[in-house]
Amino acid sequence: MRRIISVLIMIVACVAVYAQMPRFGGAPAAAVWNARIEMTGARTGKLILTMTPSKGWHIYGFEVGEGGPKAMTTDFTKSVGVKFKGDFKPSVTPVKTHDDVFGVDVTYWESKVVFTRSFEVTDPKAAKITGVVNYQGCNDETCTAPQKYNVALTVPAGTSNNAGK
Repeated sequence: MRRIISVLIMIVACVAVYAQMPRFGGAPAAAVWNARIEMTGARTGKLILTMTPSKGWHIYGFEVGEGGPKAMTTDFTKSVGVKFKGDFKPSVTPVKTHDDVFGVDVTYWESKVVFTRSFEVTDPKAAKITGVVNYQGCNDETCTAPQKYNVALTVPAGTSNNAGK
């Protein structure tokens, strides 16, 4: 009898976990991400990350008070053959407000944002951009656990979208 009860509890727990996963029809993803490289010269380019929050969701920005939700962070230190110039620049200024639920000041985006970061190619044969964006989103009912968007792109060698212009 104990085994039957244990098995039933495990089945219920598994169903509850899978019900929260988007690919199984559960909770929707808080945002959709896209990454691409735009070469601006033979040895210069931009990493472009596009983030579109799902309907009704907002994604927290780089500035979030201590004790609040997870602030957005990026780590592209595993990239090779490129040297980044500056930080990511968002196309839209985030909303800045005091969040009563967390009791801290936060920044967030509710609509599509394009993040750009310039780079210089230092080794055209090995140039690869590898990194991760860590973020968290909330809607009016719930928040996601901290999420990751992994980026792995090969930098096109010796190309430029502006060639001949």
